[in-house]
Amino acid sequence: MEDKIILWEAHRAGAGGYELPESCLAAFEYGWELGGRPEADVNMTSDGVMVSLHDPTLDRICPQLPENLKGRNVSDISWAELRSVDVGWPDFPDQHVVSLEQLFSILQRHPERHMVIDYKRVSISALAEMINRYGVASQITFACCHPELLREFKKFAPEARTKNWLGGSPEKIKEQFTRIREEGFQGITEVQLHLNDAPGEKWRYALDPEFVSQALAETRNENVLLQVLPWKFEREDLFAILDLGVRSFAVDFPNKFKKVCADYFSRRNATPDVP
Repeated sequence: MEDKIILWEAHRAGAGGYELPESCLAAFEYGWELGGRPEADVNMTSDGVMVSLHDPTLDRICPQLPENLKGRNVSDISWAELRSVDVGWPDFPDQHVVSLEQLFSILQRHPERHMVIDYKRVSISALAEMINRYGVASQITFACCHPELLREFKKFAPEARTKNWLGGSPEKIKEQFTRIREEGFQGITEVQLHLNDAPGEKWRYALDPEFVSQALAETRNENVLLQVLPWKFEREDLFAILDLGVRSFAVDFPNKFKKVCADYFSRRNATPDVP
C-alpha cells in the first residue's frame, strides 16, 4: 500500500467554522479544492428543503441573527427565511447555508468529488431517494453513530459508503468498537475514532495509542477503513498518529492538516544521499 493519506474529511462543511464560515458553499469548495471530502450535517426546513447545518438552530453560527429567528429550530424556518441569513464573518461576508440539492448538483457535474453526510434530523429514505435521483451515491459517505441506521441506509443506496463514528469516553469507544467488530462490521465501510484531548507528555489524547493501533489492524483485516478525528492537534500530535500507520483523518483545520502532512511525508520520503 502506498504510504500517503488515503481519505481525509473536512469537518463541518469544509472548514469546521475555524478557517472559513461553516455550512456555506465557499466552505465546501474550500474542502474540495484542498482535496478532501467536505461534510454536510443534514437538517430540514419547515417546507421540506434538506440543508447542511450542524445545529438545530442558527444561533451559534450567526451572531447577528435577526431576533425573529433566534432560538428557532431550522425545522420551523422556511427555506426562504434561511437563505436570507448571512452566516459569514466580518472579513468573509455574504455567505449562506447551502441546500443538499445544490451540493448534489455540484457532485453530478464533478464525478471526481466526494462528500460526507452526517445524519441528523431527516428521513433516511427521503435522503437516499434524492441521492439516487442525482446519481451521486458512489460519491457519498453516509455517517452516523448507529450501525443499524447505516445498514438501513445501505439498503436504499447500496453504492454509497457508510461510516460509523465512535465518540465519548475511551471506555465507550472501545465498547462500541467491540460491538461492531463482533458483528463483522456489517454494513460499515469506515470507522471513525474520536480523539478527545487528555494531554500527556508524548500522546495528547484520551484514547490510548495501543488501542488505535489494534483497531487499525482489525479494521484492515476486514477491508474497513479506520479514520480518526483529532479535535485539536499540533505538528507533533499529528506526527504521532501518522507514526501508528493511520492514513485517514477528519479535521476542523484542513489547511493546517495539509501542511503538517506535507512536512511529515517530506521527511519520510527524503533521500539523504541525493543532493
